[in-house]
Amino acid sequence: MAFDPLFHRSSKSSRRKSWRSKFSVAVSAIALLSAAAGVALLAHSSVSRANPLNSYSVFTDSGPVSQEDKDRRRAKRDALRDRFISQYRMDVAFVSEAAVAGLQRAIVQYEQIVATGGWPRVRGDTTLRPGDASSEIATIRKHLIIEGDLPPGSRMGSRFDDEFRDGLARFQIRNGLRVSGFVDRRTLKALNVTATERLHQLKTNVPRIKKHMRINRASRYVLVNVPAYTAQAVEKSRFVFDSPVIVGKPSRATPQITARIVEVNFFPTWSVPDSIARKDLIPAIRKNPSYFAEQKFQVMRSWGSAPIDPATVDWASPKSVSYKFRQAPGPQNALGLVRINMPNKHSVYMHDTPLKRLFNQSLRAFSSGCIRVEKIYALSAWLLGPQGWSQAKVEAQIASGQRKNVKLRHSVPVHFVYLTAFANSSGVAQFRPDIYGKDSRDGGLDDQRDAVVVSESRAVTP
Repeated sequence: MAFDPLFHRSSKSSRRKSWRSKFSVAVSAIALLSAAAGVALLAHSSVSRANPLNSYSVFTDSGPVSQEDKDRRRAKRDALRDRFISQYRMDVAFVSEAAVAGLQRAIVQYEQIVATGGWPRVRGDTTLRPGDASSEIATIRKHLIIEGDLPPGSRMGSRFDDEFRDGLARFQIRNGLRVSGFVDRRTLKALNVTATERLHQLKTNVPRIKKHMRINRASRYVLVNVPAYTAQAVEKSRFVFDSPVIVGKPSRATPQITARIVEVNFFPTWSVPDSIARKDLIPAIRKNPSYFAEQKFQVMRSWGSAPIDPATVDWASPKSVSYKFRQAPGPQNALGLVRINMPNKHSVYMHDTPLKRLFNQSLRAFSSGCIRVEKIYALSAWLLGPQGWSQAKVEAQIASGQRKNVKLRHSVPVHFVYLTAFANSSGVAQFRPDIYGKDSRDGGLDDQRDAVVVSESRAVTP
């Protein structure tokens, strides 16, 4: 009999607050060109039919989709997600006794599933939408029942009805996928991970959690679970709040580190690392010379020397990589309006970002290794709370437009960890793609190239 830990009537969950910057962000010319290229690619390649729950589609058989239609589809998709998301919220610290206990309960469940033969495989070219009829729907229903995303008594029909859609949404949430309301390529890939592989994933992550348990000796700390794209604030071993984050792309992976947060910087400057200048900034300037001025960079012969006129630099010369670059503070700055200073040998840190739309993606590995935090104001207020700062005070400081560096009286530990499987207090297993290949199986990052991702993921950022 399938294990069914939380199937019950879903209650309406509170919509997640949207943390928006109060400043408009100047979009670079290179980003605009990339976005146009991305849209053109979609225009030529898409032949899919119109689908009210697929907000990825920009063009259909009936022609281009208006922004109003896209917004309506996104609203439907979000409403479907919000019906179930509260059931799967990680309500305990990722590294805690409760998290270990939840994983161990999940291991027992998946051992039973493996012992009874696992679940059936779905044909690799399957794409299913509401209203479709297919034998593959019955196959997927069986899978969803086995993992507990549909109740044991569900009918085994072959039509894509509301019950099937709801079970699929639960599966997508548990696997960190965008709730699309249909069987897309990413969902199909997750459905075809075997029960044996899922059991291995669960067992692999138990020792990872136990290895980090000592971090709970600190009264307060920040933890980033990289594959979950989530940061948590933890106080007295209890989860306080979390925030979506953006992490390093696979080619510039966010390292697993332990450091201490010592300062919050409002309106920071960005001293561009040599590697990013060489790989990203100088090529961007060569393609679009106005990029330099638009994004308010300064160029210097060495750190500490006076800025020079960029017009005097031969950007085509190989010697251009020897220059140093700094970006002025402001809404265009790659660090956004707040930087969390946490000295470490990898020179990574947590910060705000002007590229807010990337937080809408389910897979968020876009940075050069640093962590971009959506709820950066809330995190700053929590860090500075013992010194009398509230979120209102943080927002007032931002509204002032003035640079300010606030040192923490007592530094706060921060840990970047790598957990691809975890469970909340209900013991419901959740899985995330193995974006850096640390689980020894191919769970890697899927293609994310819609127009927004094309434009904003190519921006020069830490």
